[in-house]
Amino acid sequence: MRHITVPFLSLGLSLALSVPMAPAIAQTLDIPEPAPLDMALSRAVNQHTIPAVDRFDVATAFLADVTEANCLPGNVKPAYDVAFDAWMGLQHLHMGPIEKNGRILAIAFWPDKKGMIPRTLSGYIADQDPVVETPEAFADASIAVRGLFALEYMLFDDQFDGYAEDSYSCHLVQAITHDLHRMAAAIKDEWIAPDGFAQTLLMAGEAPQPLYLTKEESVQALYTMLTSSLENTKDQRIGRPIGTFDKPRPERAEARRSGRSARNVLLQLEAARDLARNLAPGEMPQTEDAFAKTIALTEGLNDPSFEGAGDPMGRLKIEIIGQNISALMGAIANEIGSPLGISAGFNASDGD
Repeated sequence: MRHITVPFLSLGLSLALSVPMAPAIAQTLDIPEPAPLDMALSRAVNQHTIPAVDRFDVATAFLADVTEANCLPGNVKPAYDVAFDAWMGLQHLHMGPIEKNGRILAIAFWPDKKGMIPRTLSGYIADQDPVVETPEAFADASIAVRGLFALEYMLFDDQFDGYAEDSYSCHLVQAITHDLHRMAAAIKDEWIAPDGFAQTLLMAGEAPQPLYLTKEESVQALYTMLTSSLENTKDQRIGRPIGTFDKPRPERAEARRSGRSARNVLLQLEAARDLARNLAPGEMPQTEDAFAKTIALTEGLNDPSFEGAGDPMGRLKIEIIGQNISALMGAIANEIGSPLGISAGFNASDGD
């Protein structure tokens, strides 16, 4: 038995008491590990969503700065690609600040099934619409003249890209890029604030602004974003340009003017893989193999704008990527959804 001195401050005394010293209890306590679902939620929010909103904010700030200095297409195009790349790491999260105030459509209005973008851009340019003069006014402009796809027309389409510095079109391009950064900055601020959307996901029913009653609901929401984004790529990014065997529609490919159709599929797959890895409660060998195979097929396509959809062999190569995405989704359900006890719910982007 060891003796220790215990101070009795109220008496101004120190008495030597015989107190048996306990063994190192902390080493023998059975401290429970965080539940797999809690760990999946923490990883997905902190290692996937927060970096994604930060990258988009940084990339759009760069785009706005470049355009402010020199608005001509040849100067803006590289920064445009950087911003679009960052968006492809974020666009699958149809939730919270990204959807607020219609931002997701204002950032990326696609598919434009009725050709609103070129028609509306032409009208604004012909009328010299003063909406470009202030950020507040432009924030209320038609979504057809805002965001990445309106900017794609201005930079890459022969109908619009011949403008001069200090022209109305130049100011329109600057307004679009500043508006993109304004939205990106707002998304980031609202996501990472102390009472922001990251906390809404992480704390669920205990969050300052609760949206999900339990952490299981938060994880299910993120899992739905994962599966819906893959479904959307299969049905829209691939399904629209391949059309049918008798009537392929390569002109419907996403971002074909800027040669980004295949790249957008690739970046979406990479973003989905990152989210899957963070959500997975354990090893996911089938999912990893399926991602690797689908990404390799996309990288080896050598068809940036999906123009090959217009001939049978090219169409088949693109279609096979879509088929592999279907197999990939099955692996995700088996190795992520089932072990976590969750399944995909409804997503507002379904059926676009």
